[in-house]
Parts: sequence; C-alpha cells; structure tokens
Amino acid sequence: MSTEILSFLASPLTPHSCCKAHVGAMASDRLQFHEMGLDDRLLKALADLGWAQPTLIQEKAIPLALDGKDLLARARTGSGKTAAYAVPVIQRILTSKQTVREQAVRALILVPTKELGQQVQAMIRQLTAYCARDVRVADISGKADLSAQRPILMEKPDVVVGTPSRVLAHISAQNLTLHSSLETLVIDEADLLFSFGFESDLKSLLCHLPKIYQAFLMSATLNEDVQALKELVLHNPVTLKLQGSQLPDSSQLQQYSIQCEEEDKFLLIYTLLKLGLVRGKTLLFVSAVDRCYRLKLFLEQFSIPACVLNSELPVHSRCHIITQFNQGFYDYIIATDEQTLANPSAPPQGGEGTGKKKKKNAGKGGRGKDKEYGVSRGIDFQGVSNVINFDLPTNVESYIHRVGRTARADNPGTALTFVSHAELPLLAEIEDALTGDNADCALKPYGFKMDQIEGFRYRCRDAMRSVTKQAVREARLKEIKQELLNSEKLKTYFEDNPRDLQLLRHDRDLHPAVIKPHLKNVPEYLIPPALKNIANPLTGRKKKRRLGKVAPGGVVKNNFKRQHRGRNPLKSFRYTGKKGKGGVSKAGQS
Repeated sequence: MSTEILSFLASPLTPHSCCKAHVGAMASDRLQFHEMGLDDRLLKALADLGWAQPTLIQEKAIPLALDGKDLLARARTGSGKTAAYAVPVIQRILTSKQTVREQAVRALILVPTKELGQQVQAMIRQLTAYCARDVRVADISGKADLSAQRPILMEKPDVVVGTPSRVLAHISAQNLTLHSSLETLVIDEADLLFSFGFESDLKSLLCHLPKIYQAFLMSATLNEDVQALKELVLHNPVTLKLQGSQLPDSSQLQQYSIQCEEEDKFLLIYTLLKLGLVRGKTLLFVSAVDRCYRLKLFLEQFSIPACVLNSELPVHSRCHIITQFNQGFYDYIIATDEQTLANPSAPPQGGEGTGKKKKKNAGKGGRGKDKEYGVSRGIDFQGVSNVINFDLPTNVESYIHRVGRTARADNPGTALTFVSHAELPLLAEIEDALTGDNADCALKPYGFKMDQIEGFRYRCRDAMRSVTKQAVREARLKEIKQELLNSEKLKTYFEDNPRDLQLLRHDRDLHPAVIKPHLKNVPEYLIPPALKNIANPLTGRKKKRRLGKVAPGGVVKNNFKRQHRGRNPLKSFRYTGKKGKGGVSKAGQS
C-alpha cells in the first residue's frame, strides 16, 4: 500500500506550502481592485466578501471590460469568472445611472442551467449589497409560469439572468424588451449552450437584441461551438487564454486512477469512506440517476450518510440540497453529469443488463430529466476537498468539468477515478489530453493493495443483497412522494382535494432497503495492519457510561465494587411476613 497516498488521504487537506508561496509572490504584482476605478460601494462589497486581491481572470478581464472591449475568456472553473464579468456589468450600470435615470434592462446574462442562474443572481446581489436600489437583478431561469414572472420583468430590472429558451419565451410573450435598452450581453459557460440544445433558441434570441452592445463569452474550454458563438456575438474581441492547462498542476490538484471492476468499486468506496481515508467534503460522480440511488443505499447500509442530486426533482429542491452540502449537513453528495441530456436515446453508462435488455431500456436515460439541469458544470459546490469518479466520464471534457469542482481558486484538492478494464482506452485519451496541456497534470496510479481489504468483501456482498432494483425504485419514489407532500405549488390543490392528500399520505409504506445494524461498526480485526494507526472508522458507537468519579489527575475511579459489596442479588429479597389482598406476599428489595 502506498505510504505517500495513505499519508496524504489520512491527513486533513491543507494548502500546499509551494502553492501559498506562489500566491504570496503573485499578490504583490497584481493589479488591485481599488486601482481599477471601481465605485466605492462596489469596493466595499468586495471587501465584505474577503477578496484581498483579484484572481488572474479578474485582473485581466475587468479593466478590458471597463474600456468597452468585447471579451472571449477561457479560464478554468473556480477561477472567478462570474465576478470577472459581474463587476464590470455593475460598474457600467452605476455609471449610466449618473446621467440616465430611466429604468430599463441594461444587461442580459445567459446561462445553460437553472442552478447556475441562481448562483449568478446570488453573486450579483452580494456585489450590489450597498447599491441594491440602483442595480436590481432578476433571475428568470426557474420553472415558474411566465405569468408569474411577468410582474418582475414589468419593473424592468437592470440585470436579467436566464436560460436562452426562457428569455426567448418572455420576449415572445412581450414580457421583456431588449432591442432598445440592452448595453451588455454575457454568455456564461458558453461551451455548454449548444450541447444543452440551445442553439436554435440562441440564434433566434440574437435577432431581438440591438445592433450595438458589449458582449462577454466566458468558458472553461474553447471548442467549435464557442468559435461559432464568437462569430455570431462578438465584434473584434480580446481573447484571454489565461491558463495553459485546463486543470491545476500537481502542486494544487492530486489526480489518481485505480483499475477496478464493478464489485471492487463498491468495496473500495466503502473502505475509503468508512475507514476515514478520504476526509473533507467529497463529490461522487456516477453515470446515471439509478446508479446514484444504488450507491446511496449501499453507503446507508454502513451508516455513511450521503445525499443525491437528482435531475428529476424541482430546481428549488436541488438548490436546497446544494445549500445543505455547502453548510456541512452532508460530507458526501452523489451526482451525475447527465450525459444523456445531449442524446436522450443513449443508454446510461454503467447500467445493468446487456444485449436485448439493454436495448429495451435505452430510452430511459433521458426520461423525466430536466433539460436545463447540470451538475458537473456551473454549480458552486463550496469547499470540495475530493472528487471521486465512481464511473468514468464518457469524454475528456466531462472529466475536466467534474474534477474542476475541487482545487478551486487557491485551494488544494484530490481527484480519484475508478476505471474498469474496458475503459482503459478512454482513460488513455484523458491522460493524453491532460499531459498535452501540462505534463504535471497527469493521473498517477493509486497504489492501493486490494488484497489487504479482502476481509471487507463479505460485508459488501451482504449490503448489496439489500440494494435490489426494487429498493432503488422505491427510494426514488419515496423522494418524489416527499416532494409532492412538501410542494408549495400543490398546497392549494390539496386544500381543495383533501382526499388526494389523504391517499398520498396513507399510501403503502415504501421500504428502499433493509438496513442491517451489524454492518454499522467496523470490527477491529478487519482493519489491515498497515492502517491500524491511520484509519478513523466511523463506528458511531456510543460511549459507555462510566461509573465513579474522576480524580484530579483525570483517572476514573471505579467505585462499582465498593457500592455493591455484600449485596448479593439472591439474598437481597426480604420477607415481611404480611399478606396483601389475593394472598400475595408483600416484599421489598434492600
């Protein structure tokens, strides 16, 4: 077993010293926020956020944007792209309002997913904390009815955030007018818009914009779709390619791969999490929603709590799960990057069954999913220490976007990828792409000796017997049922139809999986000798109540014998000689 890897995983993740030194050296040379000519209210909000100096993308992009340049910026995820365009957008609105008092929509921010829309809105509200009256923002990327969002747009917010299809729908409904007032167009995560099916919507939307406006294209990659957007949207843009590689180097991001088949994946993930070898907030990526629940139910057998980010649930529920994860309610979140969205007819990777059975279920991958949902990109998971690819992503871009959830800004992170024998060619493709950018970004083999954890295999098999297809189905149904009961939209319906509510509440109980209590604790004899002093099993055992008083030196005095000396329970029964009603003798214990 690799001592280097074990010592790394078993100790709390802290920023590497070389990374700190690099950041310290760069900070003194960077252009600071107060040197950019920003409004005092904006500078105060930046100070409240604790941003001592701008990131590289912010340092380069903000001055160019304030000069009126169109921008095409490629910077890896977590580098501060949102603030890089939000700050100049807010500054331009504040400057305009010094001369023009008319209220109008001056900035449009297009995003590929609803989750990213809420994140962008939250960021702008933080930046406008001291000028909220002058800069109003509205997020229309949600699933609410157009009529419900109409009053918000009738007030003409300064900034509108939404997906292309949603914005176009409001323009068609005459709830939103952009051709006369728009000054700035931002397309965030531009490389995802076409893959999410927004190509026709975007082209139609551009016809409703004025001839002259400033535009920003922000992306983690520069692919053919982004080049096509560049021709449609930008005019003589400045192109910023700030990082040579799309992921941080090994001083900040440690990347590992391990070859293991299906059963070994579950064995390894159980060992890593239960023995505390992986510490800190962790994202586990799988290939399909069913796999999410299968892994969740498997971990629950060992009392390892995890939550699932399911594309079938409403956007507010998904954002609530993300908030709980960010606030530390969960250490593990299981998600999928939903590759089936681009090709709904494709079968989910890693699904069960082959041949005719697999072909029969091919269409189930995209059924019921939210088209504007995305996890591997655009969601602000905070403080993620580790990303584990339980299932290998289907392409290089998905790998980059998944792993980009950790090692954000200047924080360190770890990525571990499980690879089956059949997936080795795809792994080689990923490694070639990463080492082509930077040889220091290569995946290292994860030196974990599987033979040392063979003792845990029977426990894993025991747990998997409970995680049946029926259990997975009932787990999904149970979550959807809970959503129906808690839905604010259905509240009025249930008030008018109380019988339906009664039927839903008193429907048969769903039993996702039988929890086996004996799997909760880890017997000491099962822990490999090499891990005895490193492992931190999540046993969940309650501390036994100690009898006696604690001496000043911290030693517990056991007074049990002294208190019960001479009290033989067989001799403590006293006969009083009196009889009560019914001929029963009255007796008492000493």
